[in-house]
Amino acid sequence: MSSKKSCNIENCGNESKKTVSREKAGAAIKEAGLSLDIRDKVQRIHLCSDHYRKIKKKLKKDREIDRLRWE
Repeated sequence: MSSKKSCNIENCGNESKKTVSREKAGAAIKEAGLSLDIRDKVQRIHLCSDHYRKIKKKLKKDREIDRLRWE
């Protein structure tokens, strides 16, 4: 029973490879100039490998900032 999800970015029908938290990725997606094709309040955003690659660096910077706050 394999249910393949598709990418949640507008006008993208590629197969989802990664999922990220909507809370963490929301700002990174907007900074990358992308828009979501989600009408519901979902917890996880499904991304294809191309779109994940575009926001990966922005997510990494956010994680580094969060780590510095804990020290």
